[in-house]
Amino acid sequence: MSERPSLRQLEYVVALARTLNFRRAAEACHVSQPALSNQLKQLEHQLGVALFERDTRTVVPTAAGSELAAGAATLLAGVDDLVGAALAGAAPLSGPLRLGVIPTIAPYLLPPALTDLREHFPELRLQIREGSTADLLQALAVGELDLLLLAREAELGSAKVHDLFRDPFHLVVPLGHPLATRKTVRASDLAGEALILLEDGH
Repeated sequence: MSERPSLRQLEYVVALARTLNFRRAAEACHVSQPALSNQLKQLEHQLGVALFERDTRTVVPTAAGSELAAGAATLLAGVDDLVGAALAGAAPLSGPLRLGVIPTIAPYLLPPALTDLREHFPELRLQIREGSTADLLQALAVGELDLLLLAREAELGSAKVHDLFRDPFHLVVPLGHPLATRKTVRASDLAGEALILLEDGH
């Protein structure tokens, strides 16, 4: 049997399979790009199989690479759960917690929440990643994040959901607009109106 991969090598495989880019994978793992590349080459040599196909512009996992990345993501999530359980036994909300949050919520909710968390749970090491709903859900699925702060309108799959609050929409119209005097507006009232909206994904 070949030498077992290290957890760090498995993290690199998962990151590269997700990003398909050596620079972004290295940034996600907080290492230099040469260090990540060398570890992956060493792992391929250990296993005797190519995990990624590379050229000057693209990186694509091989069949073996895709299978290893999927299994490694599950394994790493299990290791994180074991470490979290051990730390939770020592003190509640201590140790690392990786939180993903969408940018339409982060600047409004996090500042006061972080102040309270530092005061009441000084041993908590909160790591925050801001991103789109799709990217954060993918990171949750492969075990890179523990907890997400999202809008419920998203398709959340099998994730366990807890409602925190309701955030109503507000409609802003020019003075003199037919809807300006209305107390409430239904979606059907906006039919035919020109709207300024965020792009898909936000």
